[in-house]
Amino acid sequence: VSAPRESQELPSPASVTGVLQNVKVHPHEHVTSFLGAWGHVLLKDLSCTVNSDYVNCCNYHHTECSPITHGNICHSYMRSAPALSQECQFEHREQMNVATAFLDASDIYGSTQDSMKLLRTLDRGLVTLEACSTCHEASGIGALYATLLREHNRVATELTELNQHWGDETLFQEARRIVVTAMPQLKLKDQGYYKGYSSLNEAGTFNAVAMSALQVFLSMVPLKLVSAVVYTSRGLERGALLIHMGRDHGLPGYQHWLQQCNHNLTQPLSPRATKLLHTVYTNMEDVDLIVGGILENPEFGVVLGPTFTCLLTQQFISIRNSDRFWYENDIPPSSFTREQLAELRKVTLAGLLCSNVPGLAEVQSRAFVQEDPYLNVPIACSLQPTLGLSAWLEKDVTMKISNDMLVQAVEKAEADVKLRRQREYQLWAKNGGVDPKSPIGTAAAFSKANKESLMLANTSILLEYTSQELMNSLNKLERRKRQTFDSGRDNILNFPADSLGDDFSDGLQNVDITSFISAPLTSPDCDSPDDKGACDVRSQFRTITGRCNNLRNPNLGKSISTFARLLSPSYEDNVSRPRLNSVAGSPLPSPRLVSTTIHADISNLHNRYSLMLMQFAQFLDHDITFTPVQIGFFASIPDCRSCDSPRTVHPECMPIPVPRGDHHYPQVNRTTGEQLCFSFMRSLPGQQHLGAREQINQNSAYLDISQVYGEHSCMARDLRSYGGRLNVTRHPIKGKDLLPQSPLHPECKAPSGYCFIAGDGRASEQPALTAIHTIFMREHNRLVDGLHVMNPHWDDERLYQHGRRILTAVTQHITYNEFLPRVLGWNAINLYELKLRPQGYYKGYNPTCNPTIVNEFAAAAFRIGHSLLRPHIPRLSPTYQVVDPPLLLRDGFFNPDIIYQVQMIDEIIRGLVSTPMENMDQFVTGEITNHLFEERHIPHSGIDLVALNIQRGRDHAIRPYNDYRALCNLKRATSFEDLSREIPPEVIARLKRIYATVDDIDLFPGGMSERPLQGGLVGPTFGCIIGIQFRQLRKCDRFWYENEDQTVRFTEAQLAEIRKMTLSKILCENMDIQSDMQRSVLDQPSNFLNPRLSCHSLPHIDLTAWKETPQGCQIGGRSVPVGGSGFPTPCSSCVCTVEGAQCASLRITDCGQLLREASRDAILRDDVCTAQCGFLLQDDSSVPSGQDSLDVVFTTTLPPPVSLDSQSRSLPQTALVPPLPVLHPPPRRSQRTRLRNAFGGGFSQLPDLSRFLG
Repeated sequence: VSAPRESQELPSPASVTGVLQNVKVHPHEHVTSFLGAWGHVLLKDLSCTVNSDYVNCCNYHHTECSPITHGNICHSYMRSAPALSQECQFEHREQMNVATAFLDASDIYGSTQDSMKLLRTLDRGLVTLEACSTCHEASGIGALYATLLREHNRVATELTELNQHWGDETLFQEARRIVVTAMPQLKLKDQGYYKGYSSLNEAGTFNAVAMSALQVFLSMVPLKLVSAVVYTSRGLERGALLIHMGRDHGLPGYQHWLQQCNHNLTQPLSPRATKLLHTVYTNMEDVDLIVGGILENPEFGVVLGPTFTCLLTQQFISIRNSDRFWYENDIPPSSFTREQLAELRKVTLAGLLCSNVPGLAEVQSRAFVQEDPYLNVPIACSLQPTLGLSAWLEKDVTMKISNDMLVQAVEKAEADVKLRRQREYQLWAKNGGVDPKSPIGTAAAFSKANKESLMLANTSILLEYTSQELMNSLNKLERRKRQTFDSGRDNILNFPADSLGDDFSDGLQNVDITSFISAPLTSPDCDSPDDKGACDVRSQFRTITGRCNNLRNPNLGKSISTFARLLSPSYEDNVSRPRLNSVAGSPLPSPRLVSTTIHADISNLHNRYSLMLMQFAQFLDHDITFTPVQIGFFASIPDCRSCDSPRTVHPECMPIPVPRGDHHYPQVNRTTGEQLCFSFMRSLPGQQHLGAREQINQNSAYLDISQVYGEHSCMARDLRSYGGRLNVTRHPIKGKDLLPQSPLHPECKAPSGYCFIAGDGRASEQPALTAIHTIFMREHNRLVDGLHVMNPHWDDERLYQHGRRILTAVTQHITYNEFLPRVLGWNAINLYELKLRPQGYYKGYNPTCNPTIVNEFAAAAFRIGHSLLRPHIPRLSPTYQVVDPPLLLRDGFFNPDIIYQVQMIDEIIRGLVSTPMENMDQFVTGEITNHLFEERHIPHSGIDLVALNIQRGRDHAIRPYNDYRALCNLKRATSFEDLSREIPPEVIARLKRIYATVDDIDLFPGGMSERPLQGGLVGPTFGCIIGIQFRQLRKCDRFWYENEDQTVRFTEAQLAEIRKMTLSKILCENMDIQSDMQRSVLDQPSNFLNPRLSCHSLPHIDLTAWKETPQGCQIGGRSVPVGGSGFPTPCSSCVCTVEGAQCASLRITDCGQLLREASRDAILRDDVCTAQCGFLLQDDSSVPSGQDSLDVVFTTTLPPPVSLDSQSRSLPQTALVPPLPVLHPPPRRSQRTRLRNAFGGGFSQLPDLSRFLG
C-alpha cells in the first residue's frame, strides 16, 4: 500500500553507485550537449515532486523518514509527498506532481497564476528575465531558459507591431502560446492537423519516466555547462538519491519494465553489464529501473537504450493524445490556422539561438547533432529558417459606418434596383425571350432557377447595390480626407488609406443590416415541412433538402444555399464585376479563343477505363451541384447572343465574343452583319450579407442522390408512387419500367412531346444520362420490393425511406470505392482521407466542419467529364455485338424518344461499359465545343461548352490557376517555364500565345492541362480541389453510411451487405436482359483482369439484414425476446435485437471447462469450438458422455450490444487469461497532479550519470 520498496537483500543506493563508477563511458560521437539541456527543460516542465525537509531523519524518527544508510554513513531523506486518487480515495500511495503534465513550459512561465504574475511586466505582453531564477545560473541550462524568454519578448514585440489593437493580455498569451509550441515542435514534423486527441484520454506524467528516463538527460551535459554540483548539500551523490527515490515511489524493478516493453533481459544489456549487476544485486529481479536502463546498449540511431526509449515513447504519445491545446489540434477556438501551423513548423533550435543569442553568427542547422562538413555544416544565422508572424496579422475589420450612411446607401440602392427592374421590363417588352427549345433555351434548361432561388436573388441584388454604394461613398470620403489630413493615417474603416479592396469587402460582411433590409420573402415551389420547425434528432432518415444534417447548424449544406470558396473571389470591383482583365491591364483572351487553342478536338482513347466512368461522373455531379442563372420577366430566357446584350437585352448578359480566324464559327453574323457572340447569362447571386457576390447551389451539398429523389419535399412527393416505390412509366412496348414522363417540359424537343422527369431536371439531357437515371429508379423499386417481403408490416413511408437510405449508402460506397480511386489515384485517396473502412464504423464525423460545395469545384474542377466525352454513344446487343447506328450526342439533347425502343436502355448501358472513354487531358470533342445543343438545320447554332466553363469561372470570380497551385502546395509560377513540371511544353507554348502572363491563366484550362497524378486521371491541382471536397462530404455528413452514431448508423450486418454492392451489380440487376457484365464497369472488360461474369454470380445485397423481428428471434431453435440472448452452439452467443439476432464467436480460454459444459458431438458440430479446442477431442476419455448441456438456450434480458466483435464466454475466474500489461496514464488534473505508481518527480539539481551511460 505505502511502504517503500526495500528489504535486507537490496543493496544500499550508495553501494550501487560506488560499484558503477568503474564503468568507462566515452563521449557521444554525434550528439551535442544541447540534447541534455533540452531534456532537462522537459523534465522540469513535466514533473516536480515535493517533500518535507524539516526533520533530520538521521537523528529523529518520523513516519515519513526513510534515511539512506551505507555502513556508518547516514543521509537524511523524507519521503515524497503523497497524493489522493482522482476520486479522492487512498488506495495505495501515489506521489504528488506540482508541475503540469503537459508540454506548456510551466517551469518557465510558472504553474500557478501567482508565479506567472511575477514574470510579467504587464506591458505589451513582455516578461522580465529578472524574475527567472534559473536564467541567472552560470550554465548552459540557464542560458537556454533565458533564450526561450527572450524569444517570448521578440515574438510579443513583433505581434505588437502587427496588431496594434491587441492589449497586454492578448499579446502575452499569444506569445506564450507560440513559445510553448516550440517545445514539441523541435521533435515533431508532421503535416496538417492532428486527429488523435480525445477528452477520454487521461493526462499525466508517468512515475517511471520522471524518475528514470528523463533524469538521464542531464548526464549528457558536460560539468562545465552545469552549475549544480553532483553532490547534495549533505554530501549525498544524486545517483544514489535517484535510486532511493525510485524505491520510495514503489517503482517495480528493471526486469518488470523489460517485460512491459516486450524486451528479453539478455538483449539490451551487454554481458559485461550483466556481470557487473550480479556483483551488486543478489537477484536480477532486484535491479533498480534507473540502473538497468542506464547500462543498456543504445539502439541504432537512438541515444538511450530500448527500455528508456519505450517509456519516453509512451509518455509523449500520452501527452499528445490528452492535450486539448496541443498545437496541431483542430479544436476551435484554440487551434492555429494552417498558415500559422506552416510557420510554426519552421521553428528549429538553431533558429531560436540565432534570433536570441547576441553575437552568434552561425550554427549548424541540427543543433542537437554535432556539426560536420557535409549535411550539418554551420550556416549563417541570416540563412536559418525563422518564424514569420505575418500569419498572426489580425485585421481590425470593425466597420465604423454610421446608421445615416447605411440608410443613405440602402435608399440609393433601392432606387437603383427599381430603375434596373423598370429597364429590364422595357427590354423584355421590346425583345421578348428565346424559344425554350432553341440552343440557348436548351442551355438555360441546365441552369433553370426555381422560385426560391429567384426570391433569394432579389435580396442579393439589393445587398450588392448597397455594397457598391458604400464603396463609392467611402472612396469619395476617403479622397476628401486625404486632401485634408495626413494621407498616411488609417481611414475610417481601419484599413490603409490607399486600399478599399478585399479587406473592405470581407469587413462589410460583418455589418448588421437586418434593421435596414428585411429577409427575403421566400415563395418556395411548395410548402416544405423540411424547412420549418426544430430538427428531429431521433430520425435516422435524411430530409430531402439536406436541412438538419448538422444539428448545430441545421441549414449547413442544405439546398438553395450559396457555394463556399477555397480562395476569396477576384471581382474587379471587389463586389460583383466579373474578372475580365489581365493583371497587366489588357483584356483577358476570349474564352472561345482559349477553347480552340488549348482544347482542340483530338481523340486519345483511354486504355483502361470505360465510358461509364464519364457517365457516372455526370450523374454524380448532378447530385451535388446545380447553379441557376438569371431569367427574364415571366420566366422568359433573354437572348444574350448580341455582343452588346448587357446594354440592350439584360444587365446580367455576359456574351462570349468569337475571335478572328475561328476555324468553325464566322466572326460576323451573316444575317445582321454584327460581330458574333455566344449567349451567356450570369449565375444568380445568393449572398444575404453585404460584400462580394456569391452564387447559389440549388442542390444539397450532401451525397444523398437528390438527382433521383428531388431537391425539395414537393418534388420528392411528385416522384413517389405507392408502397414506397418511385413513380414510373410502363414501357409502351416491352420491357421494364421507364422514368415518369411529362408533357410540360418546356425544353423538350422530342417529337412525342414527352420528356422524362427525375429528381434533377436534366435527366433527359442526353440518352446515356437518361439510361443511368432509369437504372437507379429501378434499383430503388427493386430494393423496396425486397424490403416489403422482409417486413410486410412496414407502411409506404418506411419502405420509401429505407429504400432511399440503402440506395444512398450504396451510391456513397460506389463513389468512394470505385469512382474516386480511378479519378484521383490511391496516393491522393490516402492523402485526403477518402479510403473506406473494410469493416467497422467510420469515426471521423465532425459536426464543426463545412460540407458546402466550393465554387472552384463546381465551376471548374468537377467539369472534368467534358474531356472524357465521345462524340457518340455506342449500342451493343446482349452478346456485345455492335448495333448500328450509334447515338450521336448532338441528336439526343432533350430528345429522349429513342429510349422507348425495346431494350434501348440495355444497349446504351452495354455500350457505356464496353467502350473506352476519352483520356482525361486538355483535348475535348468537337461535339460539345462546336455543336452543343445545335439545331440540325441551322448552321453555327451550337454552343461551345468549354468556352462556357471558362466564362462561368470568370463570372464567379474564380481566381487564376496560379493561385490554386500555391494553395495545393505546388510551386507558384513566376513564368510560364515554371509550369513545366506539371504541364507539357507544347501546351505551355499555346498558353503563352494567348495569355499575357502566367497569372492570367484560368483555372479550368490550367487544371485540365496538367499531367495526371500517379494512378489517377486528374492533375495535382484538380486532384487537390476534388480531394478536399470529397473529404468534406464524408467527414461532415452525419448520415454518412459508415458513421457510428447510434441514431443513424446501419448495423454491422447491414454495412457488410452495402459493402458488397458494386455499380456492375446495380446495372445488370435492372437491365431487361441480365446478360454477362464485367466485375468493374468503370474499367473496360478484360478476359483476365476484368472478365465478364454472369450477373447472378456478382455479389448481391441480402436484405435479410433489414428484417425486423418485433416478436423476438429464433436462436438455436428457441424463441428469444428482443433484448434476450442465448447460445445457439457451445462457442457462439447471440443477442436478439429489432434487426434480428446479432451473433458473435466466443474466445475459449479454458478448453477443459468447455468439455465439462458441452458434449463431444455438440463441440464437433461447432467449427469455432474445434478450431480452438479440437486437439483435446482426440482423447475420448476426457469428454463426458450424456446429453449436451448446451442444447438448452438460456435467455436473459439484456440491452442490444453496441458491437458484437469476438468476445469471451463467462467462465470461472481461474479460466480467464489476464491481459498483457500496458502503461496506464494517471487521471487528469488542473494545475497540480500526483505521480501514480510508475510515474515520477523532479529536482532542482540533477546528478551526473554520464559515467553510467553505455
